[in-house]
Amino acid sequence: MSFIPNTTPTPNWLYNGEMKKMSDTELRVVLIVTRHTLGWIENPETGMRKQEDWISHSSLIKESGKSSRAISSAVASCSEHGWIETHDKEGNLLKTSDERRRRRVYYRLGNIFIDKLKSTAKSSVDENLPQMTTKSTANDDINLPQKRRNTKETLTKEIQTKVTNVATQSVAGIEINNLIKLFEPVNPSYEKFFGNKTQRAALEQLVKKHGIEKIERTIKALPDIISKKYAPRITTPLQLQEKLGELIVFYKQERSKLPTVAVIR
Repeated sequence: MSFIPNTTPTPNWLYNGEMKKMSDTELRVVLIVTRHTLGWIENPETGMRKQEDWISHSSLIKESGKSSRAISSAVASCSEHGWIETHDKEGNLLKTSDERRRRRVYYRLGNIFIDKLKSTAKSSVDENLPQMTTKSTANDDINLPQKRRNTKETLTKEIQTKVTNVATQSVAGIEINNLIKLFEPVNPSYEKFFGNKTQRAALEQLVKKHGIEKIERTIKALPDIISKKYAPRITTPLQLQEKLGELIVFYKQERSKLPTVAVIR
């Protein structure tokens, strides 16, 4: 069985390196954050897992079985070690206990785990790509049963139609494809966005509002920006549209620490 229902995928690096550094309560906090994020599919069309979630302090206490003081200490320690990240609804970073106190705190796994997930994603995608061959001869067609010949002819027509559609698509469509390709450094599975109407629509709306040059520069800047601690996790066109405000706020806050890049602002 390749998939077990009602389970939460957990980063291997938690077991392979980080867990031995954690206290019992710190480990419970990381596991709760994992359950509230990777344990949910946010977009059924792409299979994208939830990347952040609001978790109340009382929920952390209830789910972990630990005291309020223990949870506060563990959250602070996990944040300092980069195991989790915390911010408010507007995307402002909450780095200290005082900043988190009496506020709705949104949690997500830290870059120490996310970077490991991204590095293994491409090999997983490559293994699942179908293998195709284009070799055929007239004799092969003659020897095929009628039903199989008809199927082959239909498939050939479908392929030819798709090629024709790509060759004759509008300039706007080509531009969107070029923008999608720019997501490869932050999402090895970027190819699935080509045929996804939701992801394409997000880019089209961004281009319409800000212009293609600004969107192109912003996407190219994503690898440098999201590699930083507390940066908004943006690896898809839809996330760029939804979290553009967070990205701008983070960039303004961290501008002095980032390479010289031009993003929408």
